[in-house]
Amino acid sequence: MTEPIPDRLNDDERVHRIAAALARDVGRFTTGDVAALRRMDPRRIDAAAFWKIEALFLDDMLPGEAEARARQETRWAVVVTGLAVLGPLHRKGARLGDALRAAEISEVRFVRLLRADEEALLDELPSLARQLAAKGTPVDWADAARLLLLDGGDGERAERHRRALARDYYRDPDAKPAT
Repeated sequence: MTEPIPDRLNDDERVHRIAAALARDVGRFTTGDVAALRRMDPRRIDAAAFWKIEALFLDDMLPGEAEARARQETRWAVVVTGLAVLGPLHRKGARLGDALRAAEISEVRFVRLLRADEEALLDELPSLARQLAAKGTPVDWADAARLLLLDGGDGERAERHRRALARDYYRDPDAKPAT
C-alpha cells in the first residue's frame, strides 16, 4: 500500500513516490494500468490510472482554477507517461545529462531538448523516455520532469536546470562529477 503524502512534497519527491507506486503497488496499479499510462497521450488524458495517481499524489498541490489545473495535469501526465515507459530504469540520482550521453543521444536531439518550450516538451519527453528505455539506460526522471514543471520551461530556475543538464551531457564521462 502507498504511504500517505505529507502536507508538502517537492516535485522531485512526488516523482519518486509515483515511480515507486507504479513499480510495487500491485494492488492499486495493474500491469494493464501501467501499459495504459505508457500509451497515454498527455494532451488527452484517458488512462484511469492517471486519475488514481492524481488523487493519491497530486491533488493537494494542483491549482483550483480549471485552466491552470488542466495545464498542470497535462504536464504531470507527461511525467507519469515517462515513468511508466521507464519502469525500473527510473533511478534516483542518475542525472539526465549523463544518461543522455551514455545512451548516445545525438547532440542535435539534446540541443532540441534544451531549446524546447512547454508545447514541444509534451512530445519530446515521452519520446526521450522511450529512447532511454530502448537502450536500457537508467535515469532519474525527476530531472526530466523539472524541464516541464519549472515554470513550464521558462524562468530563472528552469534556465539553471538546463545549464546543469548541458554541463552533465558535455562533461568528460571519466571526470569526477561536480557536487
